[in-house]
Amino acid sequence: MGIDSVRVGIIGLGRISDTHIKGYRAVEGAEIVALCDIDEARIARQVEAHGLQDAFATTDHAELLARDDVDAVSLPLPDHLHRAFALEAIAAGKHVLCEKPLAMNAAEAEEMLAAAEAAGIVHAVHMQRRYSPAARYVADLVAEGALGELRHLRCRMSVHRISDPNVKLEWRLRADAGCYGVLGDLGAHALDLAHFTMGEAAGEMVVASAMGAIFIEQREREGGGAGEVTAWDAINAACRYETGVLASLQLSRFSPGYTGWEIDGQDASVRVKSDAVVELYERTPRDDQIPASQYSEREVPERYLDGQTLFDAFIGAIREAGEARPSFADGVRVARELDAIHIAAMSC
Repeated sequence: MGIDSVRVGIIGLGRISDTHIKGYRAVEGAEIVALCDIDEARIARQVEAHGLQDAFATTDHAELLARDDVDAVSLPLPDHLHRAFALEAIAAGKHVLCEKPLAMNAAEAEEMLAAAEAAGIVHAVHMQRRYSPAARYVADLVAEGALGELRHLRCRMSVHRISDPNVKLEWRLRADAGCYGVLGDLGAHALDLAHFTMGEAAGEMVVASAMGAIFIEQREREGGGAGEVTAWDAINAACRYETGVLASLQLSRFSPGYTGWEIDGQDASVRVKSDAVVELYERTPRDDQIPASQYSEREVPERYLDGQTLFDAFIGAIREAGEARPSFADGVRVARELDAIHIAAMSC
């Protein structure tokens, strides 16, 4: 029998914590009961913004993890803190939803997965783009064979806040704190989306080549003075999967915020225009042996527009003693691929 309510603590109340707080508050059977951040001003800001005055608040995460009224924790923390905080939470018997990427590298991610499996807790990584209606629809089209044998995946993801040279040398721009810069930031989403939508039709990534760039090499430190940017601003990667599928990824923090992706198969191609609309190009034979394409714009079927989120899946898995996806195992696979692309970019 499942449990009625899951009591959640959130450790780390920076910008991304808004997504976690709103996500849990939209899930039936979830209650935010505890908050933690080393900055008391951030705690006060989130308590006021989200009406969480009844939640326990502390600047010491050990106090939160010691509480019997916390069943699960969310970790919207900088990348370099994921491993240590997740391992502490697991040791305390808490279910864990960790911000992406799971860890700074595959070795750390593998350690986290092993600990979670040994403890028998529910574990998940916040690579939530696989829950978009369009992604779920495309995954089903691929699984049903609607595209035929797969040939290509192309994905472009970009943001532009860091293109402002006045942005200070925050943790995302440092190799010791942000997992490979834009590669861990946006690449984790792109790689998980590729695996989710293509699945066994592509298999595992087997080869990667890449070029990376740091466009602004020096920035002002948050405490004053100049410092070196050591994490990638942009990455172009080319990859091959087990079945021969070729993938190209373009990831940048220096172009207008954009996500676009498409998959080509032998029989048809699909391009995602939005969460609710895809373009389908179906190839049709002709007597003169020149391939033709029939274009159609399709609305994503209503059954995919159910508002399902990763937070629903995480809380549901805890309530019903199930598994949440993407799990730490998915995070490990992505971490291995991030390592491979980073190594390729460093050698170019």
